[in-house]
Amino acid sequence: MVHSNCHAAEELVRAGGGASLPWRDVILASHFQPIFAIHREACIGYEALVRATDSQGRAVPPHPLFDAAFRDGHGVELDWVCRALHLRNFARMDPGDRKLFVNIHSQAAMQDFAAAGEFADLVRFYGLSPKRVCVEILEDSCGDESMLRKTVAAYRRAGAAIAMDDFGTGRSNFDRIVALRPDVVKLDRSILIDAVGDQKSRRMLPGIIELLHEAGAEVAMEGIESANEAMIAIDSGADQLQGNYFAPPAAQLPDENYGASVITRLMRMRVGRFAAAGD
Repeated sequence: MVHSNCHAAEELVRAGGGASLPWRDVILASHFQPIFAIHREACIGYEALVRATDSQGRAVPPHPLFDAAFRDGHGVELDWVCRALHLRNFARMDPGDRKLFVNIHSQAAMQDFAAAGEFADLVRFYGLSPKRVCVEILEDSCGDESMLRKTVAAYRRAGAAIAMDDFGTGRSNFDRIVALRPDVVKLDRSILIDAVGDQKSRRMLPGIIELLHEAGAEVAMEGIESANEAMIAIDSGADQLQGNYFAPPAAQLPDENYGASVITRLMRMRVGRFAAAGD
């Protein structure tokens, strides 16, 4: 690989050696949260999430961390370092047949979209196939829809699947979904909260999911914290579930069998409910 953000990030992570990495004024680490396919009742992959702490050991949330990095001109560098760190940490625990969902900040993706092929090289360097990686691009205001389409196409040509994250916030619209054709759309938790607390919103949720299905995307519901929220997502037609109810993010890959058993139980309850309604 030529010397680039990708190469520099790989060298930095390799030199760090451990599961965490000092970067400027913070310590970066990877946490992983499982994602479950409802109808398979099984884990299909893990989302890699950055965890950062300052010199006093205090947590630094991702959004302020990246906002500050982009203001200082280091946002793309931080994004690549997180990608390399997540890939290295996942490779150490890789079960061999799960997807890795990697967040790529939309600004970083568009500023460095020509390096999508290098990202595929980085994935292979850590022993994974690009087809086992799903690039999650935040559903926010990018400022250049044409460039965003080129970015998504570049990562897709590199072999990765595409997910649009946090749909339902910021610039969310179906026109963007139709234009980008993501493989997965991850609904923001705010949509689920509305459905829990408001009957009208709950009735609208299946329609939203059906429109996303018609656009060719599977739908994942994020941030599930309870059985009631999980059942609403299932009843509304979601394909995938993710949240602390099944397993919180952790530095080691969480026990996916527990979350799978929870979904199995919910599906049996759902069948029983329909059977009782039929009586």
